[in-house]
Amino acid sequence: MKPFSEINVISLGDLVADLNIRIPGLPVESDRHQVVQSVQLEPGGAGNFLLAGARLGLRMTALGVVGADLYGQQMLEILQSEGIDVRQVICQTEGNTTLVFVLADGTGQHVFLGHYGNGPQVSLTEEWKTAIRAADAIQSFGYTLNESRLTTTMLASMQYARSQGKPVFFDPGPHVIGVDFHLVSEALACCTGLLLTEDEIPLVLPGASGLEAAPRLLTDTTRLVVVKRGPAGCILFTPDERVEHPGFAVQMRDTTAAGDSFAAALIGAHLQGRPLREVAAIANAMGAAKVQKPGSGRQVPTLAEIRQILVDFSEVIKI
Repeated sequence: MKPFSEINVISLGDLVADLNIRIPGLPVESDRHQVVQSVQLEPGGAGNFLLAGARLGLRMTALGVVGADLYGQQMLEILQSEGIDVRQVICQTEGNTTLVFVLADGTGQHVFLGHYGNGPQVSLTEEWKTAIRAADAIQSFGYTLNESRLTTTMLASMQYARSQGKPVFFDPGPHVIGVDFHLVSEALACCTGLLLTEDEIPLVLPGASGLEAAPRLLTDTTRLVVVKRGPAGCILFTPDERVEHPGFAVQMRDTTAAGDSFAAALIGAHLQGRPLREVAAIANAMGAAKVQKPGSGRQVPTLAEIRQILVDFSEVIKI
């Protein structure tokens, strides 16, 4: 089995800075004032994915764009400090970093307030092509389809990766609801693996809903569909298999970054060539370890925390 340390995964787009704001309770209402308990800047979105992969031991590379501002600079410094390759991230002096204000109450409830970054149009460079050719897989995010400076290049990068025979994973996320469907269709046409929640199925398969529609997302290109079910675990579909893992019952403190962390573990385990049930178990263990910790970015689980989940629930899987 290929060790994680020999697997190179690229994260394409969705480089956002999270401002994690811990508050006593949600919802926030007019004239009902609260005292903020803490504020912390962390990599969010793809940053969670990159950090989770690095914590597993994967070789993680970021391709994306940030502004030449405090948020972008600090985010890149954090990623680099954890061994993530950020050399090809484009830092725009005439642009700004995408921000997400994360209001969380510590009981599993949170609200995202996003502010998309702006800047000059980004092009698919020869350096990015070189990085893609050296990768074992590419992960892309629907959130990036809302970033006008990067949308075209994200799709071109996915297409280029497929032309080079690389596995391309796509997580549409809930934000694709505001994206022109032809852009979503272009992304779906490029992906070999699709990760989404049951609620997101109608966003990529109009008119469909429910788990029974998930196998319809399999195509000649898309050979793996993963339905994330939160505390209920996940279900993996291929043309030949349907594998369900019920997840791990743990105390939930904060679901922020759980989906991105789950994706890193799932892709890493899948690239190792593990049986689908092991892939699902490792991904669920990552998610379960994350929801017990508050915040995003450097709050993603350590390898020891993931292993402990597997031990606690008698999963005999070596990672």
